[in-house]
Amino acid sequence: MGKKSAERNARLDALRREQRRQERRRSLLIYGSSGIVALVLLAGIIIYAVSENRSQNASHSIGHVTSAGKAAAAAGCTGVVNDSSRGNTHVAANQTVNYDVAPPSSGNHDADPLPDAYHFYERIPNLRIERAVHSLEHGFIIGWYDPKLPDDQVAALRTASDTAGDRFIAIPWERGDFPDDKHFVLTAWDRTQRCATVSEAAIKEFVATYANPDPAGAAWDSPTAPESGASGGTLNLSPTIAGSATEPAPATEPAPASASAGTTPEPGTSVIPGSTAPR
Repeated sequence: MGKKSAERNARLDALRREQRRQERRRSLLIYGSSGIVALVLLAGIIIYAVSENRSQNASHSIGHVTSAGKAAAAAGCTGVVNDSSRGNTHVAANQTVNYDVAPPSSGNHDADPLPDAYHFYERIPNLRIERAVHSLEHGFIIGWYDPKLPDDQVAALRTASDTAGDRFIAIPWERGDFPDDKHFVLTAWDRTQRCATVSEAAIKEFVATYANPDPAGAAWDSPTAPESGASGGTLNLSPTIAGSATEPAPATEPAPASASAGTTPEPGTSVIPGSTAPR
């Protein structure tokens, strides 16, 4: 082999070694960059999961407040507060429960919930609200109105109850006034939102969010409706008025065959003292 051929071969070998070195360098850069991107993505996923878990834990905890939606804010409503559980034991049909909050969002209650054929109750002295609390446990939404809610607002509530859905019931609270000048209150089981005025949109917003909650929520710190999705109670309203559980029901026309638990009333349905049928 001549001298020139040897030099050329040496240069070729050097070029090949340099080429292989550069290829290894590019590979390392590519794999290294990919590894860094993968680590960044993994870290992001972990951070998101931890943040989401903390957020969920907070939203399930007692005392957490979920900001009022647009419609609720316009109606002067507070955010939705996660309440602590106040029991769920059944009491006798003529036993009164002294709830420590007005109105209750949970607590001991009558074994018979309110019927779901009615969505609005007139002002009835001594209305048996223990049945309404059982309705909450079944995943219903109760819209409570106290003695100071103006008549025009009561009329608005009566109208709104016609379109709020099968899981909404409006009833009067006759055990005093609600605090903070909020005379209309929406409750789900262990959820409370207090409002200055009645808003059909705010009611629908609350019902859409909190009616028939996921039964898994019964295990949260602030639980949601352990009997979610269950139907309403009997149409017999004679025990609805406190103290009348042992008295005979007043004579009334029989309810239509279709008016049973789980049915939807005609628009404008309400209940007045001594009535067991829609008005």
